[in-house]
Amino acid sequence: MVHSNEKVKLVLESAQDPASISISAFLQEQLSFSQTDNPSLLKAGEIYLLKTDKKHLYFDNIDEEISKLDLNIETLIFLSKHSSQAKINSLTVHPTGNFSEASLGGIPGQLSFADPGNMSSALRIMNQLPVKDFSITFEATHHGPLTMIPSFFIEIGTEPKDWENRDALQTVTQAVIKCRDNGEGGFIGIGGGHYSPKITDYVLQNSINVGHIIPKHNHENLNPSLLKQAAERTRSFRGIVMDKKGTRGPVREIVKNFADEISCELIVI
Repeated sequence: MVHSNEKVKLVLESAQDPASISISAFLQEQLSFSQTDNPSLLKAGEIYLLKTDKKHLYFDNIDEEISKLDLNIETLIFLSKHSSQAKINSLTVHPTGNFSEASLGGIPGQLSFADPGNMSSALRIMNQLPVKDFSITFEATHHGPLTMIPSFFIEIGTEPKDWENRDALQTVTQAVIKCRDNGEGGFIGIGGGHYSPKITDYVLQNSINVGHIIPKHNHENLNPSLLKQAAERTRSFRGIVMDKKGTRGPVREIVKNFADEISCELIVI
């Protein structure tokens, strides 16, 4: 058993994901990891690296497994490949969860606990270390696993050569190492497409932090109950950022009424 009272970052490598292995190997080049008494767990200062044979999307008992490590976890960071039908080179971050059915792990209609502070910080760090021909962006909340540990995925997409691109690996690993919550609270993002360009740009230009993002193509599932769950599962929840043009009129009303009801900030962009 490993025991730590200090807040730590836990980084997860999946042996079933070649990009995850590649990012993990590069991270181990950057930091001096030492073995713990758990053969699957390495440590370098405040950063712990957990290796699993499970595919992280379907790691359904993840909270139970991680609780055995007896760590005081600030954030859980999943290292992952990014898939894109359009084959767009990208570096992305996103929370996990499912607004309706669970086609890629997790539980239908259940959102994980988002970590807007560390996730938005990781986005900003990557944006400061741009990689030629790669876009750097948020993704909307999607896929498993379901976890109540504050967490996010960080991904390189979209083909094998990209997962070995050392510039991309350097940018992603620096984001993992250096991301910090700036204490500005957490927002839910509403509207836009899967990559949420307006919300991404807004976060890059301002100090606010966004966690769960509910894109336009999931707005048929958006209701006060889903907004309540998203708020409750957002670390240091403070308000909502809404892409006005990327949100249909009826949904705008639902969001405005919800914000009024719970007296939270509503930023319309």
